[in-house]
Amino acid sequence: MTFDSTSKISQVQSVQNSMVKHAYSLRVPKKLKIAEDFLCEGFHLVQEAFKSDLKLRFIFGTKDGLRHPDGLEIQELAKRKKVRCFEVTPQIISYLSDTISPQGMIAVVKKIEASWPSQSEGLFLGVHQVQDAGNMGTLFRSAEAFGVKHIFLTEGCCDPFNPKVVRAAMGSLFRVPYIMGKTWVEYMDWAKDKVTTYALTQLGSKPLVEVHFSNQGLIWVGAEGGGLPAELVDSCSGRILIPMAGKVESLNVSVAASIALFQASLENKRSH
Repeated sequence: MTFDSTSKISQVQSVQNSMVKHAYSLRVPKKLKIAEDFLCEGFHLVQEAFKSDLKLRFIFGTKDGLRHPDGLEIQELAKRKKVRCFEVTPQIISYLSDTISPQGMIAVVKKIEASWPSQSEGLFLGVHQVQDAGNMGTLFRSAEAFGVKHIFLTEGCCDPFNPKVVRAAMGSLFRVPYIMGKTWVEYMDWAKDKVTTYALTQLGSKPLVEVHFSNQGLIWVGAEGGGLPAELVDSCSGRILIPMAGKVESLNVSVAASIALFQASLENKRSH
């Protein structure tokens, strides 16, 4: 690649710069919640944002980051999409970064808008008050891997645009539609007469492998500790459990959800 990483790139050297201030504000949960943008850090995620047709506001890169082969590719993508790149100091990247060893590339990206599903056919995932960022990111990643059409996030869930969630989702957050901030009751009202609903709980009455998922299914998972509220479990069409050996009482929510989604995707493939 012949693109010159140092040509026609403006430099930003102060944390008092308005763009740096805006980027830093997206690390503050309360400000992130009401902002239209989020932070996307690292070569892979910035590339994924471009490939997923997200709107990038601007990109910060250190001199080394911009000269890296992935940095060069990102500049080519930015040039095509008319996104401005700025060379910043390693100190500014560290100031904005959520990682111990930053790669030297951070973008400010417009959030993907939340929406209700446009159709009721397919597999859906309901997530109740999962607050761990790593788990939330993994849920998005598994949802994409196993064909989930839409994710429902209840009130009290971790912000999907939290930098740790964005990183753990590995780009899946950019491609799996979602809606957030509603109560589980509102989501179940949508599901009524549209999809079969399942509560994944160790109090379930039917082992996962014995469940015959329809092509219209909504699987609910809850955070470890609190789990799913009894009212939500009772309102579901069925209760399912993952049988376990030994003295293990429960699985990590993202692990349990991944197993259930994998099984459901297998069932759907067999029915076609």
